[in-house]
Amino acid sequence: MPKTHLKKRIRHTPNDLLTLVTDVESYPDFINFVSAVRIFDRENIGEEKEQFKADVGIQYKFVSERFRSIVDVDRQAKTLNIGRAGHGGAVRALTNSWKFIELSDGSSLIDFELAVKMKAAPLEFLIRQKFEKAVHHIVNVFEVRAGQIYPLIGDEDFDIANEKVSIS
Repeated sequence: MPKTHLKKRIRHTPNDLLTLVTDVESYPDFINFVSAVRIFDRENIGEEKEQFKADVGIQYKFVSERFRSIVDVDRQAKTLNIGRAGHGGAVRALTNSWKFIELSDGSSLIDFELAVKMKAAPLEFLIRQKFEKAVHHIVNVFEVRAGQIYPLIGDEDFDIANEKVSIS
């Protein structure tokens, strides 16, 4: 099963980035291979938590697939966790987590993890070939989108090595 763990500083606030990543319905507007999204079963769990299901359509070259995921958002912890829901689609297993850690200059350290397993061996093979590149592309797409709608925070030359956050 392809999996990765990526950490990256982004010059936007954790709240802005969490809002952006949580707005799953807008993904087709700025992620070129997301063709459609449908949100349902949205439920608020207390003031700071929500959960919903999302049907996501993916289209890349000759591959067109749909999968259902369950999304847990914790605004206080500034996390978003995504897992596979339902039995249909090409995805056998999916775990994806986003953590947004505020740095001393107000910018964010994104802690991103993704693991996915496809049902069909050819799709699994295709994903393995470009997995790392695709993950970096996705995070960069979110960074570009954040730059279009939110103000930059912090110094461009900020040294994350001096931060008192766990970046291992």
